[in-house]
Amino acid sequence: MTATIDRADRGSVRILTISNPSKRNAFSAGMAPMLRTLLLEADHDPAVRAIVVTGGDEVFSSGHDLQEVLDQPETAGDPEANAAFTLPADIGTPVIAAVNGAAYAAGFILALNCDIRIAGSSARFCAVGARIGLVPVGGQLSRLLNVVSYPAAFTMLATASPVGATAARDSGFVNEVCDPADTIERAIALAEEISQVSPAVVRAIKTGLRTTLQHGMPAGNTLEPALAAIVRELPDGDEGVRSFLEKRPPQYPDAPTDLQDKLDKTGTAG
Repeated sequence: MTATIDRADRGSVRILTISNPSKRNAFSAGMAPMLRTLLLEADHDPAVRAIVVTGGDEVFSSGHDLQEVLDQPETAGDPEANAAFTLPADIGTPVIAAVNGAAYAAGFILALNCDIRIAGSSARFCAVGARIGLVPVGGQLSRLLNVVSYPAAFTMLATASPVGATAARDSGFVNEVCDPADTIERAIALAEEISQVSPAVVRAIKTGLRTTLQHGMPAGNTLEPALAAIVRELPDGDEGVRSFLEKRPPQYPDAPTDLQDKLDKTGTAG
């Protein structure tokens, strides 16, 4: 079976499935660049309002193909080689990880950089860097502290030991634990719920939160009115108020294709 990233749509939800079962969904050959391309395509498609990334019912991803890492060790810490795994945090479309089984190494980085993690009870998360003699990269020394406490992050990174689904939920790393057979559907259901609200506002929310995490609360406070002004020019607010008064579900338009550029520029300026 060919190692690949499968793509499917459920309404406005794009589902990307890591598929390399013979190697426990390890990222081999061109899989990482393929994932990056598919994430960017989804983010640039106004009809896609949320993305679910999964490895299926058995395993999320065991990370990089270790034979390839041994043959090309420079790729292990190369930002370009890891660009796909950190990309979910940087795009405007919300990304939900649906994790069953192992999310190790690059698989852990990918899950970490998603906005939300839904885990089956079989899920195990492991930052393997210290165990294999590599400094944890891809947000493990930065973004992880925005998700869990310092003691939890240090223990996870310094012991390089697997963390089960329940412990991951208790630390705040995982939002929800469910039966492995339900993981993907639970993630899709959450993605569909997000898809029903204003996509422009969701993108503004992600931009604002990212700016605050990177630059602090004063920057976030300054950015809020600027983001509100951009979205106020769109029909979303009018539709939201009308739907409330008319006691019907809102029908929000797709976000304009240039909206994320405007939001990002405002966030950078903020």
